[in-house]
Amino acid sequence: MNNYKILLEKYMQGIINEEELAELRRLTNDMNDFQLRDVLEELWLEDKGSATMDDAKKQELFSEISRHIQPSTAEEDKTTSRTISIKRILRIAAVFLCFIAGAAIWMNNNRVEKPQLAPEILAVIEQAEKSGKNQAVLSTNGRQVSVTSEEGITKAQKGGAPQGKTTINGNTITTYHDSEFWMTLEDGTRVHLNYGTQLRYPIHFSSETREVELTGEAYFFVAKDKNRPFIVHTPNGDVKQYGTEFNINTKDEIGVTRIVLVNGSIGVTAKGGKEFMMKPNDMAILQPGETEPMVSQVDITPYIAWNIGTFVFEDCTLEQLMRVLSHWYNKRVQFESEEIRQMRFTGEFDKYESIIPTMKAIHNVTGLRIEVHGKDIIISE
Repeated sequence: MNNYKILLEKYMQGIINEEELAELRRLTNDMNDFQLRDVLEELWLEDKGSATMDDAKKQELFSEISRHIQPSTAEEDKTTSRTISIKRILRIAAVFLCFIAGAAIWMNNNRVEKPQLAPEILAVIEQAEKSGKNQAVLSTNGRQVSVTSEEGITKAQKGGAPQGKTTINGNTITTYHDSEFWMTLEDGTRVHLNYGTQLRYPIHFSSETREVELTGEAYFFVAKDKNRPFIVHTPNGDVKQYGTEFNINTKDEIGVTRIVLVNGSIGVTAKGGKEFMMKPNDMAILQPGETEPMVSQVDITPYIAWNIGTFVFEDCTLEQLMRVLSHWYNKRVQFESEEIRQMRFTGEFDKYESIIPTMKAIHNVTGLRIEVHGKDIIISE
């Protein structure tokens, strides 16, 4: 059987010599239809392109091949030995290989690769749920539901209205100003929403594109799908992925969208502009009225640290730092003076640490007096 396979492949590639052709002829002349079917089935099972194909698709294609193999009544009358000529064998083999090639192409073009999250990311998701920070409000089917897990989303979406299932308006999920949320879209794309963020997405993506709309900050682990691009609409433009990880932030500066590419490739299109292709470690800034993004290479660490359980601040003002922490801990901040507001700070914090160790760490670096009274944080000399 193995020799037959090698010779058949050589014949189809046009590289078989006369001696090999004679051997192939001898082998096929000794085979009846049933033996031929066995050979074709064995080749099928060994074919890498069809190894992962579902049984229904295999059966459909194999049935088609079998119809070509079945001898006609006239052929049965002509011979009782039911031998098959080399020309017929090669014709059948050509049909078979065409089906295999088509099946392999079909599988490759329609395959969706779900992102594989690193162990440290999975640990952060678990930590977020345990800390009670994994919370959001889901708007679906004309009602609002508080959710703390993906199971909550699944339950809320059951029995949904048939209208708008493949449009962006299908669902809206919004995080509180002091929470975050991890979720999985229909195609397997994982999304991490930062606090104060809203994502609009369809219950089911269309057959042509996968589109969502973002206001706030989110980190995307996009499932690869060659046939359907993943597009994120923001107030200042669109981000189109080509298999990647990236972070989008529309909330740190009013009217400004920042996109940081971590892995893979994305195209960024400002309102009214042309698509610009980004490279890993690129940051693109989209601003109102600008048709081209401002692009620069950056250290991506501060932009993605929140996604892995850490707040990182590099040479930022104390006011900027406390704006983030006040949201996260749901506090109000009072500064004794403008000088304190503009004091520069560099450091990092565990997102899931309680507020007291975090304030002590800031005190140790700055020497400032920091008091926490209920909902208020007071910072003074």
